[in-house]
Amino acid sequence: MNSIKLLLALSLAALLAACASGSSPIGGDSQVTEATSKQLTGDMPLPPGATIKQQETLVMGAGSSWMGRLGLSVSGDPQAVFTYFRDNLPGSGWTLTSSSFAKLSLLTFTKADRVANVQIQNGSFGSNDVLITVAPMVRAGSARP
Repeated sequence: MNSIKLLLALSLAALLAACASGSSPIGGDSQVTEATSKQLTGDMPLPPGATIKQQETLVMGAGSSWMGRLGLSVSGDPQAVFTYFRDNLPGSGWTLTSSSFAKLSLLTFTKADRVANVQIQNGSFGSNDVLITVAPMVRAGSARP
């Protein structure tokens, strides 16, 4: 009986280790290339030189139908990062619905049946922490209990 428990525990540990080291299209934190940007977020341009923060990223789907959360580190002036998203997403079909530039800046965009929230906060060492969340749009009268 003890050997079965030991075998079960070792199998579970091996399974967890395999899940933790599973492959990801972005590996660890990595620079955003045009190919990576098109693969992950085909309809949402990302700033040049941005780094994807894997620990803060969960992307489901790809291209123009992705949903989820994308964590980025973007160097430069916070206002320039804010301006990048404000000025470049509309060119990809996103409509700016609200924005606020502050210590924690927020931009909200809509496109077809999706909503994107872009949160920008001054990080450390001259970088900005950017969190992009894309989710299905809930329309009035269609909310689920």
